[in-house]
Amino acid sequence: MGILKDIKKHFRRKKRLKELQTQDIINIHLYDASKKTILFTSRDFPTHDKDSGSNRLKEIILIYKELGYNCILFAPHMFEDNTYVQFYQQLGVIVFVENNKYKNIYEFLSSFKNIDYVWFNGPLALNLFYKKMKNILPRTKFMYDMVDIHFLRYKRAIELEPNRISLKKNYKHFFRLETVIAPQLDYIVAISDKEKETMAQYADKNKIITISNIHYPKIDISERKNFHESKGIIFIGSIHEPNIDAVKFLYEKIMPIVWKTNPELEVSVIGNVADKLDIKQYPKFKFLGFVESIEEHFMNSRIMVAPLRFGAGVKGKIGQAFEYFFPVVTTDIGAEGMQLINQKNVLIANDENGFAEAIIQLNNNEELWNILSKNSVDSLKPFSIEAVSNTLKKL
Repeated sequence: MGILKDIKKHFRRKKRLKELQTQDIINIHLYDASKKTILFTSRDFPTHDKDSGSNRLKEIILIYKELGYNCILFAPHMFEDNTYVQFYQQLGVIVFVENNKYKNIYEFLSSFKNIDYVWFNGPLALNLFYKKMKNILPRTKFMYDMVDIHFLRYKRAIELEPNRISLKKNYKHFFRLETVIAPQLDYIVAISDKEKETMAQYADKNKIITISNIHYPKIDISERKNFHESKGIIFIGSIHEPNIDAVKFLYEKIMPIVWKTNPELEVSVIGNVADKLDIKQYPKFKFLGFVESIEEHFMNSRIMVAPLRFGAGVKGKIGQAFEYFFPVVTTDIGAEGMQLINQKNVLIANDENGFAEAIIQLNNNEELWNILSKNSVDSLKPFSIEAVSNTLKKL
């Protein structure tokens, strides 16, 4: 089956190339030999408007461009007519796409040996591409961006569902990748100082740098709807397991308690969670699917919730909420690595009763709502472009 799949993929590639007649790499004419060069390598092409990890990568690429680097972006099986490829083309990023000049990324790299850094975006990229790229580029510095600690996420999931064999298999796979393979690279990029501490048990701490999500205010606070003008609850999620669990936890355990006090309170779910959930089982929630622009929802809703019971890393959805001065209720897992203080930046609760009480309190207390909203500016300070740029300059 694998051979047949590869044959079909080969012929699809040839057919697409014949249609498009792509002769070279996107924006390769922008390459400047006098500048340092960094290659960003990802298993899946970043979709900046669909997930926070992709948005973070976009911001990091733009910072490297601002620092004067040639930035090359690679993910397999991409063609020049892809919307996201065109997005990066417009940003002046060099994008490796399927083309008639080079058979694959390795042939390109073999002819283009002055790559100063290779940045692996997540464990799938590390697993697939590190060994061969290391052989081709022996003098290049290699950087592994964890995005979050995957083995830690699965470890926490096992605590909730100890009998799921798939969780244990994933834990073992990522534990080896992140604690045996990753420490061989020149740098490990952690998403927070807390995850840096965890990784220091397995790797030279001098190799580990913290580069968190990048957030900044998207509006002036005067532009957003005030307490009385806003209403309803928003949850943002994807098919990522912690998000699916959070929707179930919210619907089955938390909201029944809330609805006893505030029966009119509506919950809207943004993202493609319906790909993993039978939404007919959740009739009281509004499932909006992928939303191209979240601004309207953030401006008009009263509360963002993130009832995450397991996971790892820094949660982009919470940072996004702060960008719009949008008050948040979350758990310790949701607030992890963000330097947040309960009752000042967010409300934090971990069980259904506490979480429901926090929602009720925030929905009915204008003074508390205003405090959290106004403190969003302070909540964003650790995630500024300047902070990340200063870190990258030191490498």
